Amino acid sequence: MTYEKSWSDWWRQFLGVSNGGYDQVVKILCARYVEEMQHVQRYTEHAERMQYPQFREKLLRIAADEARHAEWLAEKITLFGGKTPNVPKEPPTTKNSWQYLLGDLEEEKHCSDDLIEIMQTVRDELPDIAAVLERIYEDSERHRSEIRGMLMRSDPQSIWPA
Repeated sequence: MTYEKSWSDWWRQFLGVSNGGYDQVVKILCARYVEEMQHVQRYTEHAERMQYPQFREKLLRIAADEARHAEWLAEKITLFGGKTPNVPKEPPTTKNSWQYLLGDLEEEKHCSDDLIEIMQTVRDELPDIAAVLERIYEDSERHRSEIRGMLMRSDPQSIWPA
């Protein structure tokens, strides 16, 4: 009895991905892509509303890093035959600089925790994907440190923007 494999099965075996692995990996990468693009939106919006110009510059630099992360993820999504998802716009909020930074710090913490879990899930079967996620994680840790520093130098009682 002969067993004919499809090309996708052949590639899956060649790349060391289990059955159903492509779909799961694409879902994971798409979810991360959406989060990274929402971070770009978030940090850009928050930078525009920052009271201190040096904080604006740092947040715009962080937004550029997040955009680079999204590019890396988009490349991997395409590699696995997926399409980059649409990114819903988040509604703008009105807070002071300190509140924005606190929310940003909490979001980076949440994403770092998610990245650790995802890296552990894909590390054995897809070490190159894990490596990309690890670079994103390292940047996320640096971003947390930068945001924490800005937060410590901000006034929680500031009323800006008016």
